[in-house]
Amino acid sequence: MPDCSSVQRSLAWCQGKPELPGVKRRIYYISKYDILQWPVLQHDANGRLTSATYIGDFVLRADAKWKFIDIISDKSQLTSEAQGEYPSQTQLNKLVAVHPGVDQEASAAAAYLNNNDNVFLVEDMRGAVRVVGSDKWPTKTSVAQDLGQGATGTTSTTINVEATDECPAPFYSGSIDTDDGTFTANPNPATGGGNNSGSGNNSSSSSGPVYNSTVVINGQSRSITKGSTISITGNLTSMKFTGSNMSYLSYKAGSGMETEIDINATGTSATCTDVITAPKTVKIYRQEGTGDNRTDVLWFTINLTSSSSSGGNTGGNTGGNTGGNTGGGTTPTTEGIYFNYNVLVNDKTFNVSNGRVVIHEPLTSIKVSGTNLSGLSLLHLEDGHPITEELTVSSDKTSATWTGNLQPSDEVYLKRAVDGSSKTWVYINILKEDEEWIDMD
Repeated sequence: MPDCSSVQRSLAWCQGKPELPGVKRRIYYISKYDILQWPVLQHDANGRLTSATYIGDFVLRADAKWKFIDIISDKSQLTSEAQGEYPSQTQLNKLVAVHPGVDQEASAAAAYLNNNDNVFLVEDMRGAVRVVGSDKWPTKTSVAQDLGQGATGTTSTTINVEATDECPAPFYSGSIDTDDGTFTANPNPATGGGNNSGSGNNSSSSSGPVYNSTVVINGQSRSITKGSTISITGNLTSMKFTGSNMSYLSYKAGSGMETEIDINATGTSATCTDVITAPKTVKIYRQEGTGDNRTDVLWFTINLTSSSSSGGNTGGNTGGNTGGNTGGGTTPTTEGIYFNYNVLVNDKTFNVSNGRVVIHEPLTSIKVSGTNLSGLSLLHLEDGHPITEELTVSSDKTSATWTGNLQPSDEVYLKRAVDGSSKTWVYINILKEDEEWIDMD
């Protein structure tokens, strides 16, 4: 029977506490197309929202950045109002952002904001970052321009945004990757009194660590319960954890030593890109409790099993590729691993020294040759979600192969393990027969 207990809480306000109105003069935006993974809003078992703060980071496509727009604070506004009927009410968040310019660049904003599904980040006067735009509903953006009237008129380019969400513009405390660098949104906005934003750790927080039950493993989201065991075929190449006040995470692979997983400064996100080869049992540990009551406990277990096809090429490639590594050039990494620059894509040879392959047909096969090969994978999108597939390595480790059927417009990344991390090696652009590739680099 579902737990229908109330999630309502008291809402206090201290007499004399200042509430600073308005938004700051710079907002950020990005197309939803460039977002590979969203942070999450927390819900209970009945789907009821339990917090208005996103947990985790926006994960963007390679080379994608948040863009900024400078606005006039006194003329800009962020509002929210309820819409719909019981029991399906949602919030309509509205942003009016007034940019003073009307030049060519300001006018071009209409071309790339109108008819595009965007997300906006707005910082209020307390320093909190609010999100306008949701992964569930489309965002409507429209641009209006006024050249002014008479000698005392005022010019402006006004960006109007309407976005449906579960709550008034959710808060965001994750990383923001811009052309000017990456920074982290303030997790402890000023409230008129003292705050511990300068403490540099979470030890002063009165609440214990919270670990989100959704964990992204090898690019796929998995629901994890404490004490559970999951099985994965092939190597473990990446893990991403989200939560709040996270203090310690680690893994232990087989009989190896316990290895700590890096957690960001705000305790909201942790990422591990160590490559752990199958077959092996991997145990994930986390720290629970606060102060002197903190303890490290087993969270869940991952059983890595070898692919059934891994032994199918025994002897088939021995000697066939070892001499071929010298012709196309090789890329050395750690532990004596070498990758041949000449890669077979759809049975055609491409030199990948420039990091890109362009084809005008569906992607059906990849073959990489080299020495002591391991840690090769293919990352692509399926219904907007990142999917990672391991390449099958031959028994003599001189070749690694993948077969499938990825269609034009799919974005594909061939990745390899370098210094313990899985990094993009080759971008594969799949175009239609009549499409022309334009190199924007």
